[in-house]
Amino acid sequence: MPAIKVDTSGARYSVGAIPKPKNDMEGRQRTDRVTGMGLFVTQLIKLDDEGAEIIPVTTPGSPDVGQGAEVRPVNLIAIPWQQGQRSGVAFKADAIEHATAAPAPTSKGSGS
Repeated sequence: MPAIKVDTSGARYSVGAIPKPKNDMEGRQRTDRVTGMGLFVTQLIKLDDEGAEIIPVTTPGSPDVGQGAEVRPVNLIAIPWQQGQRSGVAFKADAIEHATAAPAPTSKGSGS
């Protein structure tokens, strides 16, 4: 099944749990096929007009974020999967960055 790019523009994200290594069934850390870096899973809390959702997001390398930090997933994708009778959606991002504050609005024509 193809990956689906996730539009993150209308949502806020914060860290629910700090990054943890993504391990296989034998306890070995999985690695990214492209970069060879170790994979980490960070629990994010997504807030938007529809409510809140907790999503585990996998990234190559450990994001430098702490619990409660406002963040932005970079190039977030959803990957539908199915194994026998089980199915779900996995989330992957290139990175998780600290969110930056929006610039203050400028007043035009205030007459000062």
